Amino acid sequence: MEFENLLVDIDGPVATITLNRPHTLNALSAGLMADYDAALTALAPGDAVRVIRVRGAGRAFCPGYDLTPPDGGNGAYGPGAAKGGSDPEARGLADFGESLAMLEREGMRQMAERWLRIWNYKKPVIAQVHGYCLSGGLDLLSTTDLAFAATGTRFGHPASRCVGIPILMGMLPPKIGAAKTKRLLFTGDLIDADEALDWGLVEWVVDAGELDARTMEYCQRMALLPMDGLSIHKQAVNRWSEIQGCRVASLDMVDMDALYHTTPVYHEFIRRLAEHGLQQTLAWRDGPFKAGERKPVST
Repeated sequence: MEFENLLVDIDGPVATITLNRPHTLNALSAGLMADYDAALTALAPGDAVRVIRVRGAGRAFCPGYDLTPPDGGNGAYGPGAAKGGSDPEARGLADFGESLAMLEREGMRQMAERWLRIWNYKKPVIAQVHGYCLSGGLDLLSTTDLAFAATGTRFGHPASRCVGIPILMGMLPPKIGAAKTKRLLFTGDLIDADEALDWGLVEWVVDAGELDARTMEYCQRMALLPMDGLSIHKQAVNRWSEIQGCRVASLDMVDMDALYHTTPVYHEFIRRLAEHGLQQTLAWRDGPFKAGERKPVST
């Protein structure tokens, strides 16, 4: 089973999917998302594999979505162009293109529905997190069932400063509470692994040197159950989350994110990204927060 952007290894009843774009810290590109979806689909049939472990190669689990500017600069982000020539008087109603908000909403809705499909994957998915788990990495984490984190891992959504909300933000308030979700969004500041454990973002924090073995040990222990039992347990708990509204809320958040993408600060971020590249744009975004950056909580 070979993919361009990830690795798949099978050890008895446990399949390990390794996000394999270490040069980007495993940022979620369209290619990586497609490969992850395809790998899960390929591993779904049968009960020889009963548990999925997902981890990241290199220095981090996932820093978010790939923000590399697309070819053509910021034109890919612009509002739909009008059809029917340049003369406004010659255009009928149907000659006007789609708005940025509607294009953004449709694209993000498709992404949210993909994440929700992965969340309801019939086999348990266990996350093994290290380094950074940020923004889109939180979306990925929200689709897993349980998570191990290495000591020193940092979590957060710095994209809240000028890009928008997590696509699966509807999963966060039920999991960590409304106030803690606001803490992630209001400043974009990061929390450490111990806080993530206290908040309920992860279930275990272990030394980095033990992370791989401890996560695999737990996955193998889970796999002692039959596939039917694991699947029913997962679906029963997920159904309660759906009754509480996490699916509807996640799809509603698409509208909020599309609204954010009409703001002046978002357009400035996209302009700078196209003209100056990712590193300079992130320095512009995060610079004002450096002086007052909070220290990780020690135990």
